[in-house]
Parts: sequence; C-alpha cells; structure tokens
Amino acid sequence: MVSPTFEKLKPEKKDRLKRVLIEEFSNYTLDQAQVARIVKKAGISRGSFYTYFSNLYDAYHWTLTEILQNVHHFRNADPLAGTIAFIENLPHNPYYDFLDKYFQINETLLRTHAPELSPRQAIPTLEPTATDQTVRNWLAMISTHSLIQERFAFPDHADDICNHYAN
Repeated sequence: MVSPTFEKLKPEKKDRLKRVLIEEFSNYTLDQAQVARIVKKAGISRGSFYTYFSNLYDAYHWTLTEILQNVHHFRNADPLAGTIAFIENLPHNPYYDFLDKYFQINETLLRTHAPELSPRQAIPTLEPTATDQTVRNWLAMISTHSLIQERFAFPDHADDICNHYAN
C-alpha cells in the first residue's frame, strides 16, 4: 500500500513517477524490474522510493491499480460487447505492453510473491443467498476476465476469440 507521503506528492512529481513505473513494468517483468532504473529515470532517491512504496511489488500493485481503473472505462451495459470492443482495440491501447506482461507473467508472480496484493483477491465469492442478477453479474465478470486472459495468451487468435464469443 502506498504511503500517505506518496499521496501528498505534487501532481507533476506523482505523474512523472507513474510514467516511469508504467514504462519499467511495460518493458520488464516483475522479476526483471529494478528500483535502480526506476529512481534514476524518475529523478528521485532510492530512499524516497522506499518512503512511497514498501517494495517493488507494492509499486507494481499501485501502477496496476491505476491502469486497471483507466482500462475499465470500456465497461458498458453489455459486458461481453464491452470486452470484445476492448480486445479489438488492444493493439492501440497505450497500456498494451504493461497488460501483456501482467497476463503472461506478472499476474502469477504477484500471486506467488505478494498474494495480498493480487487483484485475484478482489474477485468476490458468491453467497448462497445471491440473487439471480448477482449470479449473472458475477458470471459476466468472470467470463469477461477469462476472455481477456485468453486474448493475451493467444494474441494471434484475437479475431477468432472475438468472433467465437460475439456470435
């Protein structure tokens, strides 16, 4: 979890660090990313980095959360249609490399080395008393996330994946 000090940073400094983190995690997997590279490009001290984040996984989690908030704008009334539109536009998504590394490698690394930070923890479980609508919403969420994972696992088959589910 990011520190209160980080939250109080001037917007310019926070934005610069965000851009550097996105660049680092777009070019390197979590096990290849380096605090040294991040602090050099961001123009901050190593001590400042560890004042803002407890470790590299914490910095990654914050960056992932920022990107997922931005990416989830594709939601619309029809989750499947929104997901297919998202997948079709992935080649033009500025976060493509980051997301590709997340789904290919970093999701597993995060779950293994920092399970408390893994977004998988955020998937709610269904209560026995769940309404039909709650179950439908849950299934739509699970299905759309699975579809996106399938797209990153098989990028050469993006059209097939979209066509299969669109029909």
